[in-house]
Amino acid sequence: MKKIFPVTSALLFCLLTSQVWAEQPHGFIDYRHEYLDKKRTHADRVELGTFFSNGIGLMAELRYNTQEGNQDKWDPSQFNNNGSGLSIVYRFKPLEDTRFWLEPMFWLDSTDYWTTYEYGLSAGYNFSNVWRVSGRFRYDMDKATSKSKSYGNNDRNNRRYDVWIDYRPDKTNFQYQINLVYYNNGYITWDGGNENYTASFKVSYKFGSWVPYISIADYRGTDKYSDERQGRYRMGLTYTF
Repeated sequence: MKKIFPVTSALLFCLLTSQVWAEQPHGFIDYRHEYLDKKRTHADRVELGTFFSNGIGLMAELRYNTQEGNQDKWDPSQFNNNGSGLSIVYRFKPLEDTRFWLEPMFWLDSTDYWTTYEYGLSAGYNFSNVWRVSGRFRYDMDKATSKSKSYGNNDRNNRRYDVWIDYRPDKTNFQYQINLVYYNNGYITWDGGNENYTASFKVSYKFGSWVPYISIADYRGTDKYSDERQGRYRMGLTYTF
C-alpha cells in the first residue's frame, strides 16, 4: 500500500501541471451482456460515467455472472456478484497538434477474491472524423483477500497492452472497432504460461442518444494449461447525455 501513494501523487502532479483540454460535459450509462461459448456462462455489466469540461472523468461499474453449475442459463435473479469498480481519468492535449491526446487513469476494483489497483496511460490520435487509433498500457496490482488466500493465492502484478482502431464511415451512423490486447500476468493464464491475448471486433450504430452494439472476440479457453480458445460474444446498449 505504501508504494501506491507516491505513484498517485506523481500522477496528480502531472495532471495539474499539464495543459487542459476542455470538452463539452457529458455522461453515459452502458449495459453489456456477455456469453462464453465453451465455458457456456453469462455475465452482465452496468457502467456509468460523467465527464467534465476540464477533462476529468469519473466512472463506476457493477458486474454479475452465472452461478457455478448454471451453464447456459441466463437468469439475472440467480447471478453472482462479480465485483465493482470506480475510476478517475483525465484527458488532455499536451501538444499544439490538437488531434493527439493523452489520458492517465486510476481504477479501484473489488471482488470477493481481489482488491485491485490499476494504473494506466492511454494515448490516441484522431487522423480525421473517420479514423482514430489509440493505445493503452495498464499496470494492475492484485491484493488477495482472506477468501482468496484460503485457496492458496497471493498478491500478484499484471500488465496489459491495448490497441484500438476505430473507423466511422462518413454520412453513416455506424462505427467499427478492432481491439487487440496482450497480457503479461503474474499468474498462469493460458497455455501453461503467463502470457495471453484477445482480439475482438465491434460494430455499433448511433441514433440520437442511443448506441446499440455487438462484439465478437477470440478469447482464451477454459483450461489455463491448454492452448484452446473460445468465442466471446457481447451485446450492449449505451445511452449518452
